Amino acid sequence: MAKLINQNILLTQTRQPTARELSVWNRQGHVVHYQALLNVNYLPVEPLTITPQAIVLTSANSALALQYSDWDRTIPVYGVGTTTATTAKSIGFLDCSSPSDKPYPSALNLISWIKKNLAPADGPLIFGCGNYIRHDVSDALKPFGFTSLKVVLYTTEPAVAFDKKIELALKNHEIHAVMINSEQALVTFMTLCNKAAIPFNDFTILLPSQFLKTIARQLGYANISIFQRKQ
Repeated sequence: MAKLINQNILLTQTRQPTARELSVWNRQGHVVHYQALLNVNYLPVEPLTITPQAIVLTSANSALALQYSDWDRTIPVYGVGTTTATTAKSIGFLDCSSPSDKPYPSALNLISWIKKNLAPADGPLIFGCGNYIRHDVSDALKPFGFTSLKVVLYTTEPAVAFDKKIELALKNHEIHAVMINSEQALVTFMTLCNKAAIPFNDFTILLPSQFLKTIARQLGYANISIFQRKQ
């Protein structure tokens, strides 16, 4: 697992880092840059046609997509991690919870958690997600008797270019490490580096899981490490 000391780090998640997140990085001596590798497009949310026992969300973007929906805020929300649950609470849902984030938010942990805490007989589930998902919660829970309605709440599209300031910082080696959180983002970073004539293996690629580390190796990344940010 990577140990970073006073590094200039590029964060690449779809949403701007919060002040709290930035303070955590800064307290550890890091300088943070930001460039979204994937652009999020929120889709119109239709009224519910069923009465679910719970809403299951595998990203904070899924929660944000519900901000202007008329979905009943008293329906319990089960998020993949604390950020997703907190985001759902911030838009008005009253009962929001999640399994532990340790070692990182995982859809597999969420699926196991639902199997332990919910009963199929209590009603169907709503699975809110993006167009690009690694684990289909609906399909995973079906063999255990759960019925669920999958609702695609947003789409993600690769960024077409680096921001000019980020591109210059990468070329000038002012950025040392890049935090990437998905397979789609790994492909996008490599594509944008090639487009800008930047050697993508000049940077340490920080990943949250062994799965993504394996994918990164397959894509041709050399300088990669699993990294979980301290809270």
